[in-house]
Amino acid sequence: MSDDLAEFRDEWRDAVAQLIARAWLDAEFKAALIADPHPHLHAVGLLFPDRYVVEFYEDSGAEPGDWHSIGRGSTAVHRFPIPPVPESLAASDEELGIDASALACCCPCASCTGAVSHQTWH
Repeated sequence: MSDDLAEFRDEWRDAVAQLIARAWLDAEFKAALIADPHPHLHAVGLLFPDRYVVEFYEDSGAEPGDWHSIGRGSTAVHRFPIPPVPESLAASDEELGIDASALACCCPCASCTGAVSHQTWH
């Protein structure tokens, strides 16, 4: 795999993870993402043409990254389950023993820090 393709896939995974992390913290956003994901994908830089079927849906048995596509090309259906909120996001800053706002990075999922609370993003 070329470096450009690997970089694109990493950016794509990060963008989808950001959307799912935001859905964990904002029920209205989650409902909007499930109803029509295209504008939210575009907002994070993923430009799926409207002809592609993209689905976000709640799945209590899913794990982060359990994404898959069915089919190929423009007939593919891209499915992104929204797993249950990880326990680490349900913890408060006080419970974590940190000021998570000081750890905030460029992404709302805080994947680069590994520790963030629900309060940090509100």
